[in-house]
Amino acid sequence: MSGIPASCLAHARSLSEETALAVEAARRGGDVLLTFWRRLSNAQIREKGKGDLVTAADLAAEHAVAEFLRRETPHAAIVSEEGTRLEGKELVWYVDPLDGTTNFVQHFPVFAVSVALAKFPAESGDDIRCGVVYNPVSGDVFYAARGCGSFLNASRLAGSPKDRLGDAVMATGFPRRFHDELASYLREFNGVFLKCRAIRRAGSAALDLCWTAQGIFDGFWEHRLSPWDIAAGALIVEESGGLCTNFEGARSFLQRGDILGANPALHGELLNVIRAARSGKPMAADDSPD
Repeated sequence: MSGIPASCLAHARSLSEETALAVEAARRGGDVLLTFWRRLSNAQIREKGKGDLVTAADLAAEHAVAEFLRRETPHAAIVSEEGTRLEGKELVWYVDPLDGTTNFVQHFPVFAVSVALAKFPAESGDDIRCGVVYNPVSGDVFYAARGCGSFLNASRLAGSPKDRLGDAVMATGFPRRFHDELASYLREFNGVFLKCRAIRRAGSAALDLCWTAQGIFDGFWEHRLSPWDIAAGALIVEESGGLCTNFEGARSFLQRGDILGANPALHGELLNVIRAARSGKPMAADDSPD
């Protein structure tokens, strides 16, 4: 296999056959992306909406992943970012063939294939069964199966050990496609910024969640994401010992796409900061949210 060692696939299979299928699907998508990496022409890039790109790489990777999953799991539905909608029952694959398209276009090597399997219809984060996030440039493959832990290249992840928001480095994403969210988001950013050590914005929600599971970031929040953006990464966070909710603390983050992920020690404090900001309550650096 290209990029993913056979030992990694074998380890994924020891968790579940579904996890191994997700790893293989992500590998196939990643192989396609590498054929386009730093070779895209302007004619292969178009704008779906303001700041929302799609490329020939997205479409070709989606086709490769969907074709494999449909052949291997004909009973499962497939829902993918670039329009693939295949009917099924009981289970659904959420596929983002290229999370971080703008990064890909800009030759910034932070992008990934994200593949997750969930109970259908998925009403809660608890319905996610397995997930894989694969960056074909770095060769990093993150994966998790419900109740079995989360892993980076077969090494178990344990999340961030930090318990003080003042020591935390947070990751976020901007609500670029949803201008109606901007005012609320900027209040949240201000509240978190005043209390944490630093904030980073890398441009791939799937990888931001995985890096939270790895402990590179201590938490992540973003608005209005789609299930294919976050299903795999959210499970990887939770199987590393973390917690993912929406901005009200509920487990229904797949529905609207508002997500906050962090270890349990930080999650509650971050949630309070975001709630206070969304309520419009001003907060100074030394304030403690109610």
